[in-house]
Amino acid sequence: MVDRPEYTGIFRYMVRNFEDPGKQTWKERFWVDDLENAQYPALEGAPADETVHFDTPEEAASVIREFAAAAGADMVGFTRVTPEMVFRGADVKGEYAISLGIEMDREAISTAPEAPAGVEALRAYWRLGRIVLDVARFVRYLGYGAQGHQVRTFLADPPSILHSLAAERAGLGEFGRLGILVTPAFGPRVRFGTVTTELPLPDDGPRPFGVDEFCSHCTICMDACRGNAIPAGKSEVRGVLKYTIDPYRCIPEFAKYDGCAVCISVCPFNRRTEEMDWFLEGVRKLTGK
Repeated sequence: MVDRPEYTGIFRYMVRNFEDPGKQTWKERFWVDDLENAQYPALEGAPADETVHFDTPEEAASVIREFAAAAGADMVGFTRVTPEMVFRGADVKGEYAISLGIEMDREAISTAPEAPAGVEALRAYWRLGRIVLDVARFVRYLGYGAQGHQVRTFLADPPSILHSLAAERAGLGEFGRLGILVTPAFGPRVRFGTVTTELPLPDDGPRPFGVDEFCSHCTICMDACRGNAIPAGKSEVRGVLKYTIDPYRCIPEFAKYDGCAVCISVCPFNRRTEEMDWFLEGVRKLTGK
């Protein structure tokens, strides 16, 4: 039996012990209010009575991809829903997952850990939440059941989907030392959301591009982390060997700056250089990936 992820309550711990809403502007307070009180209640709905027929899952994916891009998604991928990406206690409907990613502004993230980086992360959560709702509504408009999943998952009780794992399975990136997904185009400057659905879609599958090998030689994010939360080596989590962030070391720094993002800002994948491309090409030749 697959061991499902279990929510530890770490973000509630942050809100209870560290977060100061008084630091937020009215704009940021609106984003949080919209996430909690407008987006979350609208994640589900009934599909249209008439169902649009697609000849193949690939045809359906093409229609969804085009709509998601028009709605503002920078990355779109498809995969199957599997138990290891569903939190214990969550009621996730649908066999297929649409993974949606939005880029965070590079200039804002480069200021980390100062306020503009945290504000940008919150903006991305809010904007991505709206995209998730729009894509779920569009799939229901086509006549298929679809459930959106809150991108600020700690607002849900419990969270539903491991968005980063769904994105990795949908071929949108590869996990790195900093514990989050690193993408070919934007490095780790991406937030992900998910729509699950009954609409048959293809399974894009993971597409590693050398991040794991690169991170085994690079410690820039680990050295820059002010909370010493990023590990030197991997540990086993639910049967998978991976880099795992210590949340209780990360959260105080994260909350101090209303979204730290230092590890994201210093990651070399934000600034693809000729030397990095040369290294990654060598990895691809050696591994055949």
